[in-house]
Amino acid sequence: MKNQKFKKGDLVRVAKDLGSSMSHFTSDCDAIVIGSYNDQYGGGDTDSYTLHLKVGGRCSWYYESQLTLIEANRLDLLDQWKTERKEEEDLKSFLDWIFENGESVLKGAHGASVTSLAKCFGLNNLWGNNGEGITYYSNAITTLAMAEPFLKSGDKNGWLGYCESLLSNDQGEARR
Repeated sequence: MKNQKFKKGDLVRVAKDLGSSMSHFTSDCDAIVIGSYNDQYGGGDTDSYTLHLKVGGRCSWYYESQLTLIEANRLDLLDQWKTERKEEEDLKSFLDWIFENGESVLKGAHGASVTSLAKCFGLNNLWGNNGEGITYYSNAITTLAMAEPFLKSGDKNGWLGYCESLLSNDQGEARR
């Protein structure tokens, strides 16, 4: 078994180009190594890693060749990154912030913003019962399309009224 290049806690830079088979993965960012496949599950694979990405949380299947060591033993950054991410999610899930920043939400909505908008009309799980990405995507674009006129005009009260009418119609339909 070859020597493992990265250890748990190493601060690494993820390459900009991960190759066509991983073009959907987050690239060109900093991350903390959680461990190799071998560290986590055994089996001898020391070439693929689970990382905690600064910009997106935990993700597996990054290869050694796609990573560059910045600094060893920086596990201390994880708590800082998690705190920063939680603060951002808290801010961007706040309805007042969402409607004060409607145009930017429409250009690139944070998941916390979409989740808050969906909860207004009773959709509490954008991922659906099976946790499917396509379900999340469909629910997110539908939610944003419904909210678009209210976001453009900054009309939080109008959105809440619209959602209330949707909920009232759903309850009326369920009684029939």
